[in-house]
Amino acid sequence: MKPEDILAAAQNWAKTRRDITYKMGGEDIRQGGKLDCSAFVWNVLGEKKKDRNTDWISADAVGKQSKFIQIPAPIPGCIAVYGSRWERTPSGVAKRHAGHVGIVADPAKKTAIDSSSSQNGIRLHRQAVLFDGPSDKRENGIIFCVLKETV
Repeated sequence: MKPEDILAAAQNWAKTRRDITYKMGGEDIRQGGKLDCSAFVWNVLGEKKKDRNTDWISADAVGKQSKFIQIPAPIPGCIAVYGSRWERTPSGVAKRHAGHVGIVADPAKKTAIDSSSSQNGIRLHRQAVLFDGPSDKRENGIIFCVLKETV
């Protein structure tokens, strides 16, 4: 799929699938289903999430078996992803911060289409985290990519 086709498919999901809500780990696309951010992106790309998660997409964006090619700056219809990370709390407990993935709509306006808990489902909205990094100022680590077959 070309970036413009990915964006069109994502926009269609955002307009027609308002019945889907967010659930971490969710991959149910039936009416009233629940999806997480990576399941949404995989479905837009025409694939099933299976046991994949956001880390898998970020690993695939840079791995040897990659379906993606990194691009230096966001374009409409590209995929923006950052991986999760672990950190220790002051008490020494390991805490996981989830990553996120979405489809860039308008880089100038920092809008993306994603499935997120903050929007409780698939929505087009300003999603600065996919452009500027998480608000807790951890390493940016954002990857913009397109499918290899489109290049």
